[in-house]
Amino acid sequence: MAETLLYYLIAINIVTLIVYGIDKVKAMKGKWRISEATLLLLAIIGGSVGAWLGMKTWHHKTMHKKFKYGLPLILLVQIALIALTSCKTKQAVEVSAPMKSHKYEPEHSPNVFLVMYDMEIGKEPLQKAIEEYKCEVIYDYNIINGMALKKPKNKTLEETMQFFKNVKGVTNVEYDHIIRLTDPVKPRLEIK
Repeated sequence: MAETLLYYLIAINIVTLIVYGIDKVKAMKGKWRISEATLLLLAIIGGSVGAWLGMKTWHHKTMHKKFKYGLPLILLVQIALIALTSCKTKQAVEVSAPMKSHKYEPEHSPNVFLVMYDMEIGKEPLQKAIEEYKCEVIYDYNIINGMALKKPKNKTLEETMQFFKNVKGVTNVEYDHIIRLTDPVKPRLEIK
C-alpha cells in the first residue's frame, strides 16, 4: 500500500511539473492554455510538489494569489495528512495475567527483589549479607539508598527476602514489580 502510494505521488508530481511547463510554453506563444482549475486540481490530488517546482522553475503563475498562497497551503495540508496517517494506530492489547475481582495485582520478578537501607547505618552490613547469602547485585541505586538483588539459585525468593529483612540497617525489602505500559494505571490521590 505505502509503496503504491509512493509511486503514485512520484508520478503525479512529474506529470504536474510537466503540465505547468507546457502551460508556460503555451502562455509565451499565446496559444490555448490549460485552465487554472486543472492546474490547481493536479496539486490537490497529490501533485503539489510538482506544481510548486513548476512555479519556481518556469516562473509560472507566481503573481496569481491562488497559486502564490494556495499551493504552499495545499502542500502543508498534504504533509500534515501524510504525517497523521503514517502514525501507527492503537492496537488491541491483550493482558497476560487475568484480573482478579477487578483488583490489580502486579507481577513481580521471580528472582530479583529490592532492598532499601538506612543511610546513617550505611550499606556495609547489607554488602556483608549479600556476600554471605551469595546474592548478586543487579543494580545499586545511588540516589535512593537501595539495591536490586538477585537471589541465589538454591533459595526461594520469599526466604531470601525474609533473610534480608533481618539485616542491620535494612528499612524495606520488596518485590521487584514488573510494570508494563499496557498495565492499568492506579492513580495515587493526595489528601491534605
